[in-house]
Amino acid sequence: MYQRLLLKISGNSFSDPMGQGLDFSAIDKIAEEIISIHKEGVEVAIVNGAGNIFRGRSRPRNFDQVAADKIGLMSTIPNSLALLEVLNSKGIDTRIMCSFEIPGTARQFDAFKARSLLSNKKVVIITGGTGNPFFSTDTTAVLRALEIKADLLIKATDVAGVYAEDPQKNPRAKRYEKLSYEEALEKKLGVMDQTAFILAQENKLKILVYKFEPGSLKKLLDSPALGTMVS
Repeated sequence: MYQRLLLKISGNSFSDPMGQGLDFSAIDKIAEEIISIHKEGVEVAIVNGAGNIFRGRSRPRNFDQVAADKIGLMSTIPNSLALLEVLNSKGIDTRIMCSFEIPGTARQFDAFKARSLLSNKKVVIITGGTGNPFFSTDTTAVLRALEIKADLLIKATDVAGVYAEDPQKNPRAKRYEKLSYEEALEKKLGVMDQTAFILAQENKLKILVYKFEPGSLKKLLDSPALGTMVS
């Protein structure tokens, strides 16, 4: 089992069945997944998306991208704060760090401090994106995983790994158990956006893609072939 990992969770995982807002039963399920591996001694950091609150790609054509990206990175914060509260209420000592300081709420991200907290068995939620426009939460996840020296980045999705085709359109689509960075890029398999993926490739950060559902995370670490390992 890996010692330290970063879990990337989509904003939709926080939402109600319609994909909107905050659903605390959904957040409770996220917390239980994190607890299932944390109690096994795994050091866990989390980066979450904000698609349940705001989607930059759905902005009007004349809406400035910089403004949209700023709204997007700010929208990650409510999800992070909700998860923070749920984890702490379950007795898991959890801290939150943001790309910018939020007085009384979140200290500014500091890689050294984050590594120290993780070493002392605290769960660390990292929010606010990179703090800059034009960078996705996937890029944030890769960047922060490298900064905290994570052994693995796990990307939770709504499908069981990386497929040769969209499995929702073709139920017989081939699922990969293992992929090289080069093959994923060459075949344009959409593991992450290109900026995030190339950063991971250049720094040899392993990415494990899997389907987020109750009870799946601990099973995944015991049997990575349940998802797709990119390395």
